[in-house]
Amino acid sequence: MTDMHELRLDLRYGLRVLARRPGFTLVAVLALALGIGANTAIFSVVNTVLIRPLPYSDPGRLMAVRETFVPRFPTFAVAPGSFLEWRAQSTTFESLVAVQASAFNHTGGEEPERLPGARVSEGFFDMLGAPPALGRGFTASEMEPGRDLVVVLSHGLWERRFGGDPELVGEAITLSDRRYTVIGVAPRSLAFPNQDTQLWTPLALTAEQWDNYGGHYLRVTGRLDPDVTIEQASAEMRTIASRIEQAHASSNTGWSVSVVPLHELIVGDARPALRVLAGAVGLVLLIACANVANMLLARAAGREKEIAVRAALGASRRRIVRQLLTESLLLAAAGATGGVLLAAWGTTALPSLAPAGLPRIEQIGLDGWTLLFTLGVALVTGVVFGLVPALQASRSGMSEALKDGGRGSSAGRRRQLMRNSLVVAEVALAVMLLIGAGLLIRSFSVLEDADPGFNPENALVAQINLPGTTEEAERRTFYGDVMRRIDALPGVVAVGATQSFPITGDYLLGFQIEGRPKPAPGEMPSTNYYAVTPDFFRAMGIPLLRGRWFTDDDREGSPRVAVINQAMAE
Repeated sequence: MTDMHELRLDLRYGLRVLARRPGFTLVAVLALALGIGANTAIFSVVNTVLIRPLPYSDPGRLMAVRETFVPRFPTFAVAPGSFLEWRAQSTTFESLVAVQASAFNHTGGEEPERLPGARVSEGFFDMLGAPPALGRGFTASEMEPGRDLVVVLSHGLWERRFGGDPELVGEAITLSDRRYTVIGVAPRSLAFPNQDTQLWTPLALTAEQWDNYGGHYLRVTGRLDPDVTIEQASAEMRTIASRIEQAHASSNTGWSVSVVPLHELIVGDARPALRVLAGAVGLVLLIACANVANMLLARAAGREKEIAVRAALGASRRRIVRQLLTESLLLAAAGATGGVLLAAWGTTALPSLAPAGLPRIEQIGLDGWTLLFTLGVALVTGVVFGLVPALQASRSGMSEALKDGGRGSSAGRRRQLMRNSLVVAEVALAVMLLIGAGLLIRSFSVLEDADPGFNPENALVAQINLPGTTEEAERRTFYGDVMRRIDALPGVVAVGATQSFPITGDYLLGFQIEGRPKPAPGEMPSTNYYAVTPDFFRAMGIPLLRGRWFTDDDREGSPRVAVINQAMAE
């Protein structure tokens, strides 16, 4: 009898055995489906975020280049002047591109929409190796102020907002009250610098703006020359930074540069959390395996005579073990099938459940590598939970098993010992998961109880975005009128305005305390700041510890005043 014929017999018999015990089979398959499904879903996230290369040409050569001021700013945005120096002096980079995150109000459709976008320097699409799917990229002349009213749309925006119309290229659309000509549509895979970026326009700065070495607001990305290592590029960039420091000591003393792989910069913060999550779902699968193994051991007690009869008829121990392992692998295959279905549902729901900032979340899904991982997990799982019960069942003595009193035999005692060991393992793994969950809940509780410095109860927020071309006087009039109207509504206690919501602000302001020695170049302290209206503090329920709040008399032309928090005062 050939091995393939024996395998077909094992599969046929295994299916009959499992069909005779539908309750046992259903419980085992559900347990395995949950464990395998959770691991498949998390692997799809890990694969997309940590393992899969960026969807650009030769992504290993793409580097994020940032300015640094150790120890205060290990990585920081880049000043325009520094970027120009890097681009002019570097010989290790094939190209360097600067990007400034921006946003635009799109009007002209059914309803206005705020679109996150980016202003990019020349060569942006070529540097990434992601030329537009339709149309073209930006030219050098379009990087000049006044000639920059052109835009490349993301593939998603083009389909969602404009119906995927190829005739849109060459037409004009309204962005922030200005008419931009659509010159291209980006490939579907392009999401840069942020995953929600919807469009790109030229980074058209004036000569004065390019000569700025103190304002850090650009993100720089470069493509290494072939055969150049990251160490060589880092050494060269530090040398260039030293030259800039000598030439511009007032703004660049203490500043250097860092070069890191773009993939590492994008996914670095997510790596520890995903590893912990993968470990947790791995424990869930181990618990499921131990549970099913225990069920198989319990069922083996009722199959002792069957196995003994097969042995008496000439079946070898190897043949019996293979039959029992086949049944285990059938269970694992059914569990993997259910797990894939659960994972498919889970990956669909993940984008709405995942924490903000998880990179590449929109690309998560089941692909060939994920299905291959599921197949491997199913095979390993089937062997893990099936091998020990199969070996235990095949060790039963033939004569003992054929006797009515075989239940008290040494084989029965060994089986009971193994079942007890599996129960202990299940409990230990469950305790580990519970401890981890308890620590996580405790961390959330601490964060929830932390004092944010304001009272969020009954506080409502709204974001209003005006076109970038709106004059400052018009802005003040508009916001003042809006706040007066809201303040007149019944039940409103106070209305305030700020340029960013509390805790979310990332505006840094350097300061010097009068009467104290002037800080050395590059050592001036800085702090986050908010520009607010007088009633902002009352609207946010912020108590006054000393001094006074702003008043309507604190306006342009009057003495400059500031309110600081207790942490800064101390």
